[in-house]
Amino acid sequence: MYKLKVAGDQRWKLVAIVGSLVIFFGVSNSLRQSVTMTDHGIVTLTYAASRLILALVLGLAMAYFFKKVRITSPGSIGYQRPIRTWLALILFFFISLLLVKLGVIFSMGFQPAQLFNIALIALSAGIFEETLCRGLLFSFFLGIFQSKNQSLLWTAVSSSLVFGLLHLSHLFNGQSVQTTMQQVFYAFVIGMAFSAIRISTNGIWVGLVIHSLIDFDPTITAQMQGNGNWAAAVIVFTPLLLISLVYLVKANTLIDHRPVLKLGQ
Repeated sequence: MYKLKVAGDQRWKLVAIVGSLVIFFGVSNSLRQSVTMTDHGIVTLTYAASRLILALVLGLAMAYFFKKVRITSPGSIGYQRPIRTWLALILFFFISLLLVKLGVIFSMGFQPAQLFNIALIALSAGIFEETLCRGLLFSFFLGIFQSKNQSLLWTAVSSSLVFGLLHLSHLFNGQSVQTTMQQVFYAFVIGMAFSAIRISTNGIWVGLVIHSLIDFDPTITAQMQGNGNWAAAVIVFTPLLLISLVYLVKANTLIDHRPVLKLGQ
């Protein structure tokens, strides 16, 4: 059985969460106004590098407040029998998605310099969002739910919900409500799957890499046009949501929720 470990002060984590969001969106908006985002539709190196530096600085600041990425002891839950099938399905989903997506991108004939700039933007998104959502937010909510029988489930749901709701910011850039709500939905589902990976690996690095690869997209700085397709979103992401939920319920069976008795009790 594994014990949950939560490090850092809960109040300061909350301050760091709000502060990081305010700074990120504030500075990002300033960069959009002061730095040329695109040159003939291509992301510029100056903008991409500025976003990466911002993500690195905020990522390091947030890491200071949640102290440690490890949430279970001894070691990581890893690939235990109750969860191995469900974790494998989650990884299979992401591998399949990435193979299709990267195949399409590289068939479009982008120049190496263009791909490099897009990669910097994708990496900045992976660093900031994973450090915030699977690092700081996950640690904050785990501190709230750690004594509950389904602590990992409620922590994953809460942090993933915030991750999804962050995409409401696209409404302020003129994106349609329907398209934005679809983004909120599949970002929540992906957040649940990332939470499963975060729990199994006892860290955020694997999720950060996968997140960055998913965001490796020429349209990452553009707002989605049209109203999208709800049927496609539901068909693709509902199975991933169900698999993630089963994983989280089974992962909780590996956790010893009994409080540690102190000397003299």
